[in-house]
Amino acid sequence: MVSMVIIHEQTRDYIYPVTRSKLAIRLKTRKKAADSCHLLYWNRFKKDTTGELVAKMRCYARDEFFDYYEIIIDTIESTKYIKYYFQLSKTGQSIYFNYHGATILNPTDGFFEYLYTNEKDIFEAPLWSKGTVFYQIFPERFCNGDLTNDPKNTVPWGSTPTRDNYLGGDLQGIINKLDYLENLGVEALYLTPIFKASSNHKYDTVDYFQIDPSFGTSDDLKKLVQICHRKGMKIILDGVFNHCGYFFPPFQDLLKNGVDSKYKDWFLCEGLPLDPENVNYETTGYYKWMPKLRLSNPQVRAFILKIASFWMTEANIDGWRLDVADEVDYTFWQDFRKVVKSINPQCFILAETWRENREMLRGDQMDSVMNYLFRDALVDFFAKKRITPSQFDERINRILGVYPTTTHLSLYNLIGSHDTARFLTLSKEEHRILKTTSAFQLCFPGIAGIYYGDEIGLTGENDPDCRKCMDWVPPKEKLEISNWYKKLIALRKRMKPLRLGSFASNYCSTDNYVYGFYREFEEDRVYVVINNSDLVTEITYPVLESPTDYYFLTDLLSGESHLVENSGNNLYHNSDLHSYQGALRLKLQPYQVKIIYGN
Repeated sequence: MVSMVIIHEQTRDYIYPVTRSKLAIRLKTRKKAADSCHLLYWNRFKKDTTGELVAKMRCYARDEFFDYYEIIIDTIESTKYIKYYFQLSKTGQSIYFNYHGATILNPTDGFFEYLYTNEKDIFEAPLWSKGTVFYQIFPERFCNGDLTNDPKNTVPWGSTPTRDNYLGGDLQGIINKLDYLENLGVEALYLTPIFKASSNHKYDTVDYFQIDPSFGTSDDLKKLVQICHRKGMKIILDGVFNHCGYFFPPFQDLLKNGVDSKYKDWFLCEGLPLDPENVNYETTGYYKWMPKLRLSNPQVRAFILKIASFWMTEANIDGWRLDVADEVDYTFWQDFRKVVKSINPQCFILAETWRENREMLRGDQMDSVMNYLFRDALVDFFAKKRITPSQFDERINRILGVYPTTTHLSLYNLIGSHDTARFLTLSKEEHRILKTTSAFQLCFPGIAGIYYGDEIGLTGENDPDCRKCMDWVPPKEKLEISNWYKKLIALRKRMKPLRLGSFASNYCSTDNYVYGFYREFEEDRVYVVINNSDLVTEITYPVLESPTDYYFLTDLLSGESHLVENSGNNLYHNSDLHSYQGALRLKLQPYQVKIIYGN
């Protein structure tokens, strides 16, 4: 047993404050290497009176290789001077783990230590963001509410999108459809860029202090925000602060004046004069139309921070989604957070990142990141079926394993965006697959990010095809998808476990394509079972309820009641982690979803 893999470091990945008096401590071991894990700890100034305190750690995630353990200890006072080590047990044998390593002897020194929780050490995402249903809008393609601001070359609504054409969507169009979004159940909007720019996507900003004329005016934005707030919705804007557009006035000044330009230190140039054809300046994606801003320059920092402050006070927006955030100097985001949180402590800061990025979620930069790893897992399991339920379970649990539990409810979990092919297209336009996938998304911990049109079955390959016009008169079969979204969102709002609960997988078999898990909040529990196949599948599904306490559990989608039977001697998924007391016999139709609850 001493040869087992045990990992703990005195870093934020393994020990972090939840509040000033609560401390989360984590340990990672080889999968199924231990039957139990305990934390032994004490305040080094108080051990004579308290002795060593012992707390059982919970295995909160399990992937292909590791078990992830965590315990949150309550120190009553502000947490300080905590010494600790671990005891792991397997089949009656115990080993101890401290800074020096593993031993069969109870150690007398070499303990880990946590010194102090300061007020600013704590990660705190806005309370309103936890479990929220977001709706991402690409304004140019959502709704044309004002024909008078259409660009001269606007093509008819519904035309095939290209990288260059305009179809007339604007802020008034969004205002006109707020009742639709409210009826869908949307709680927050995320708009892709709306500031003056040269392109239809607006990621090449020309004037950060002006709404693009094709979208409307600052008064239109204020009106949009006011109505959103009246309806109980939040709204965040896309901040493109890593780079600007080619026609951004300071860059044009540098093009014209070269070494004599007062903006020569605003950009990262290999030499002057600038040579746009050979691109002798740094850009985003080697794209000459998007010069990278030099955010190490105090003048540039002050300029961007002024933009962020301006729109928060001018329009009362609720936060920012930050484009290509992991290409920006992290010290700038630390300054950014201080500024926007001083204006509104509940301001929400969301980073675009395509990788696992927990270093942005330490409490000094972002409140959330776009969880594309979540999307990738759903594409591979539901749409492509190129991974098994076990592999899917491992990938989902790895995400939960590496991110702090304090961030789980605020991660932005999406299945598509303006930068990806539509999920329905990836699913070969099988509506049932989109429905099972959206059910998983809306029942999983975190923010559920809906990309406009997914709820009515829009299709499209990647950019520009994924940026089609919203279809405001969808066919009947696609309205069924919309009704499905409404039903799931309503359940998510009504059932606290689906919005705020912990996650644990409890069904994963090599015999079929069924996946099951449960969410738990304050002893309230909801089970979710998904048949990701076109086969009728019968399963025995384990539950924590016993037949003596619960006669039936009810499927909230179909209304069907399921008899709770004895769990028997079956070997269920993760039976070493969960105390299964009962079982349900379920017959699942192709691509059926069950959301099961006992009251």
